[in-house]
Amino acid sequence: MQWTMLILSLLAIAIAVALQPNEPKSEQPQKEEPPQFVTAFSVEVEEGQEKEFIERFRRRTRLIDKAKGFKGVYVLQHTQASNKFMVVTFWRDEASFRAWVNSEEFKKAHAEGGVPTKMTQLDTYRIVAK
Repeated sequence: MQWTMLILSLLAIAIAVALQPNEPKSEQPQKEEPPQFVTAFSVEVEEGQEKEFIERFRRRTRLIDKAKGFKGVYVLQHTQASNKFMVVTFWRDEASFRAWVNSEEFKKAHAEGGVPTKMTQLDTYRIVAK
């Protein structure tokens, strides 16, 4: 009797698994939509503020990471002038970037302020070739 129940249970499980709908398997992994818009924010901080500038980015609130259309960010330090940086962000499109800049999250992310700077400049680009 116990063997009969065990066999019937295993048979019921096998039937249930066999009746599960099969999802089509993709031959190729899904590619993420590439960025189409880039910002390059050049910053020259006061001498001696380099480590603080880097640490502020490491400790950032990461609100931008949740912004619609945000693809990534890199903070670059100049190789000859250690107090010069470039913050490069990648976006799905310009509208996504503009929406971020006009959002409450942007205001929250930048509310703390930053380190003393000598110069800042924001440039924006469209990706036209790869």
